[in-house]
Amino acid sequence: MKLENLQTSRVKATFTVTPEEFENALDAAFEKVGAEVKVDGFRKGHCPRNVFEKKFGVESLYEEALNVVLNNKAKEVYADQELAKKICGQFEPAIETKDFERGKEFEISLSFDIIPDFELPTYKGLEVKKQVLEATEEEVEAAVNQERKYRASLNVKPEQVLENGNTAVFDFEGSVNGELFDGGSAKDYELVIGSGQFIPGFEDQMVGMKKDEVKTITVTFPENYHEKSLAGKEAQFKVTLHEVKEEVLPELNDEFVKSLGIENVNTVEELKASKKASLEASKKSSERNRQIDELFNQILDNAQVAVPQSLIDSTASSFRSQYENQAKMYNIEFEMFLNLMGTNKEQFEKDINERAKRQALFQMVMEKLVEVEKIMPSKEEIETKALEIAEGTKQTKDQVIAKNLSNIVSELTYNKVVELLLANAKEI
Repeated sequence: MKLENLQTSRVKATFTVTPEEFENALDAAFEKVGAEVKVDGFRKGHCPRNVFEKKFGVESLYEEALNVVLNNKAKEVYADQELAKKICGQFEPAIETKDFERGKEFEISLSFDIIPDFELPTYKGLEVKKQVLEATEEEVEAAVNQERKYRASLNVKPEQVLENGNTAVFDFEGSVNGELFDGGSAKDYELVIGSGQFIPGFEDQMVGMKKDEVKTITVTFPENYHEKSLAGKEAQFKVTLHEVKEEVLPELNDEFVKSLGIENVNTVEELKASKKASLEASKKSSERNRQIDELFNQILDNAQVAVPQSLIDSTASSFRSQYENQAKMYNIEFEMFLNLMGTNKEQFEKDINERAKRQALFQMVMEKLVEVEKIMPSKEEIETKALEIAEGTKQTKDQVIAKNLSNIVSELTYNKVVELLLANAKEI
């Protein structure tokens, strides 16, 4: 086997195939192909080799014989354990000898991507923004008011004048160039003004309308609108406002707090203290995650390494499948799904490849960190995690390990890398 570096992250392995090797491969090919062949006068799979070659020609075995040779050579590549650790993506086979002829030596090659050797950028002593864990009075107030909003009532507004935040009950009838279009009309439709559910500009133009008022609203459909026949077109909507409703919050007092049924929370002050504790617990988690993101982004931004294309492609394929499966769940065409996401196929592919390249780089950096720092979960840590997973299920610890060992090791390893980075970071 002769190895040749084609690029920083791509290698070609070239092999010489002897006549004897190819003859053995032809024998193996006949065993496979001949087993499926039916020739008159013989039972399926029982046609003699000489009869087969006379009828079909020995050349009919070449493709399968070459597959046999290539598979054997792939095993030789993987026999090099150091090289095998770096291989990613699929092998690209080729016959290097131009005038291939039975009975003579010839050369074949396998080209493939590898994870290149690279130096990790600085990952200890990195600066991160200090965590802010205390909940402000405004945040506590908002959380308390959210409880009131959950139990708010929707009442008819005494002054029937529409404002942002009010709910409008109205009829509308849409037309383009004077012609009504499908799906452009409704009766007694309810809409929270300012929610952004309608075409940009529609809700803004309704603000200030009074009960029973009729108004024509002119808007332009977005260029990426899901209904292509309307995309980018100007439309007029005849709007008739029937009623204006407003949200009325319950009074904040001890009686209201008791109605929430929160354990050991019976007064307004106790509710505020409970919300403050909950907010700060949430902040602790989100702030930690923010610091982790900051650290990894610094490392990835400073990593000087060529990411193998096959790794990018496989990661992009995985991302793409996730979105395609979502579209299938909603039973809509993929292009329509992309339109609803506010994008198109070209932009989606560009975005997905950028994300894939970043994710592939992350995988490479993680593996390198694990290698350099010699990070590996202990048997006790794996068993403890398995016990946690087994709790509340009908599985035993050993069953969990048998089914989820790889995932458990990955999770524990990631956590160890994170703890290493956080422990060595400097808060500023």
